[in-house]
Formats: sequence, C-alpha cells, structure tokens
Amino acid sequence: MMTMKIKSLRTKPLQILSSSSNLLKFQSFSSSSTIEQSSLNPGPKTATLTPQLTQQELAKINLLIPRLCLTNNINTAINLTLTALQTNPPPKSLSFSILTHSLTSQPDLVLPMALLTKLKHTPQAHSHLTLITTLLVSSYLKKGRPKDALKVYNWMLRPGSPCKVEKVVCEVLVDGLCRSGLVMEGLRVLREILGMNLVVRSGLRKRVFRSLLREARIREAKELNEALERVENGEGEGLEKVLALLDQIIANWTE
Repeated sequence: MMTMKIKSLRTKPLQILSSSSNLLKFQSFSSSSTIEQSSLNPGPKTATLTPQLTQQELAKINLLIPRLCLTNNINTAINLTLTALQTNPPPKSLSFSILTHSLTSQPDLVLPMALLTKLKHTPQAHSHLTLITTLLVSSYLKKGRPKDALKVYNWMLRPGSPCKVEKVVCEVLVDGLCRSGLVMEGLRVLREILGMNLVVRSGLRKRVFRSLLREARIREAKELNEALERVENGEGEGLEKVLALLDQIIANWTE
C-alpha cells in the first residue's frame, strides 16, 4: 500500500512536466502551421492560437515546483516554470516564492542569471519578470547578500531589459544596502529613484539619515534629510536640489 503511494507521487511530476511539454509542442506546431498557411493563402492575418494551462494544471505545477526545489532538482523546477510561463498564464496564477528562495540559496548567481536571461527571451513571461526580480532582490537581502541583490537590480536596468523597475524594489534595496553598511551604493540607488520622479517614503529618508550619521558624515546627513523632507512636502524645486546634493555626496565619497 505504501509502495503504491510512493510510486504515485513519483509519477506525478513527470506527468505534469510531460503535459506542459505537450502544450508547448502543440503551440509550436500551431504557430508553424499558421505561418505556412499564411504563405500559401495570403489574406487577412488571423490570431495564433495559444494553448492555456487549466487551473487544475497550474495548481499541480504550484505543488510540484516546491517539491523539486526541496529535492535539489532546481534545474527541473526552472524548466517547468519556463514551460508554464510560455503558455501565458494569468497574473499571480503561479507562485515563484519557493523557487526564488532556492535560487538565492545557491552559492553564486549562475542559476538566477540563467533564469533571468531565459525569461528575457520569452515574451510571454515578461509580465511576470518584475515580480520574479523583486522576489530575488528581497530574498538576497534577507539572506545578508546585498551585493548579489544589487547585481540583480543592475540587471533590471540593463539596456533592452523588459523588466519594469518598481518603486518598492528600489526602496527595499536602498534600505537593505544602508543596513548592510553599503551606504554609497544605497545613495546611488536612491539617486536613480529620485531621477525617475519618485518620492521616497519618510521611513526610508530616516534610514538614509541614520546611515550617514554612522559614517560620520553629519553635515551631508542633515542637508540631505532636510532636502528630502522638502520634497515630501511637495516642493517641486526641492527635487533638483536633492539630485544635485546626492551627486555631490557620491562624488566626494569616491574621491
């Protein structure tokens, strides 16, 4: 009885992966068939049929990915995630938290960056890319790896990246960098936030202020805190002064 149950559990992952792969094969065949028919019969363009995973299949995949990660089958978990994303699932229908946790537990960034590169070249996955990168940044910070979190953030900013940088990930990153003593790196990210005309919350302003005080940069801490507070109060001209002040602080820091 127990043996039968174990065998059943072992076959389910393969069945789900096989089902997803078959969907991809059908999608590829459907696209090729549409192109071939269009070349033989020129006329009005028709939309290409995109196979969809059912809610039951998505639920099974969400159960399977954590199992694969827990058994150290991360490459298989990545391939299954990519397969599912190529079917263009609805937003929030797939859970990425366990996968990103497992990826950030790796000793290097080889697998995380490989996943991001594959996602970049998968148009159907672009709507999920911001969430995945945000989870990676947050997870690296929680694990005390702020430099790796910064590398993921820099990947988000690369030319041609389809990833939209959200205000929340910037604020989380600035806070994490400052907590870890990487204050100058935090100021650079803060400069990028403000350069996008985004106003930072008061809690982050206080975090930056305290971090500069710890670095014995008392004058810079007071000036930047006052300038940021003016921006919070809606003074439009204050933003230009904050950007100039940040540029000056960063330049003096690197000399």
